[in-house]
Amino acid sequence: MTDSIYRSVVEDQTELIRRFRPDGRLTFVNSAFCRFYGMSEETLLASHFQELLDPDEREAIVRKVYSLSPDNPEVRTEPRYTDADGEVHHVQYVTRAIFDDDGNVVEYQSVGRDITAQRHAEATLAEARSAMERASRVTTFAVVGGGIAHEINQPLNAIRLLSASALLLEDRSENPDKKIVRILQNIAGQVDRIDSIVNHLREHLRNNQPVTAELCNLGKAVQSALSLMRAQMVARGIALELTIDPEVQTVTGTCIRFEELVMNLVANAMQALETCDVCQKTISIRVVPQGSGSVELTVADNGPGFDPKLADELFEPFFSTKSPGSSMGLGLSIVRTIVQSAGGSVVAENRPEGGALLRVILPASEAGGV
Repeated sequence: MTDSIYRSVVEDQTELIRRFRPDGRLTFVNSAFCRFYGMSEETLLASHFQELLDPDEREAIVRKVYSLSPDNPEVRTEPRYTDADGEVHHVQYVTRAIFDDDGNVVEYQSVGRDITAQRHAEATLAEARSAMERASRVTTFAVVGGGIAHEINQPLNAIRLLSASALLLEDRSENPDKKIVRILQNIAGQVDRIDSIVNHLREHLRNNQPVTAELCNLGKAVQSALSLMRAQMVARGIALELTIDPEVQTVTGTCIRFEELVMNLVANAMQALETCDVCQKTISIRVVPQGSGSVELTVADNGPGFDPKLADELFEPFFSTKSPGSSMGLGLSIVRTIVQSAGGSVVAENRPEGGALLRVILPASEAGGV
């Protein structure tokens, strides 16, 4: 085939074709290549192939290309390219090294194609799949949660009846023990608390019906939740660092649900510390004003932290980083539901000094106050 015929065939291709020397200097580009990069042939032939690579990818791609050898003469790469309008394109290149009789590289030739549409389609499909999976998990959550709420009510009513009967008998005795009476009253109070949480859960699962909002002091919600969990922390050898700004504004929502939120965050932190070998396990809780019109609640631990790639998945129903069977993966999902229903946001992040931090931002109520 003569050189003119060869060039004609190459120029008629829709694929992007280039050739370059071992130093990267381009020696040939076809018309499709020029159109794609929006440059003239003269400009391109005065440049190096590395100059067309995204700075974040350049080193890795150059290393792959220059690692070609007679035993491994071909490599596939998929660099990004941002055009003059700021649009990002994806190109798939197959680059082959051409060697002389002594095995030295004489030149490189690449054939590429624009796969931007394919990558966009794959991203759209992945997002659709993810949305379907989320919807499926939420549906499963509603079904399982409704069943759990129903089953909890049976033993809960039995505990309420037994504690009420024991309290009545103790009250009617000739010498009632005040300590026992107080314990029974506490049991009755906690039964009512569980009943309230279950009812709120059921209301939420029933088509996300809104619940009656009230003004809540987030600091008091934290203290109330800790009164129930402090014994567990002590038993696990976990120290507590607590900071509550006395001037923090109230937030709007359901107070008992905010207590539930705190309990889930603390329980999550305690689980993270179970496999941690640090000398002093610590959970730090802060409730402080955040800018104008917001309240920030943070719960941090000095455990192993988490994979940053999982930051968004942590709040999905039934997702758990714990060992199989040790967690249902509902705690942080419930946290997000409570926060979102109050008009707030929640994020998870790793602390520079080690461990994880959950940050909740809630809008302060218009009434303000403490």
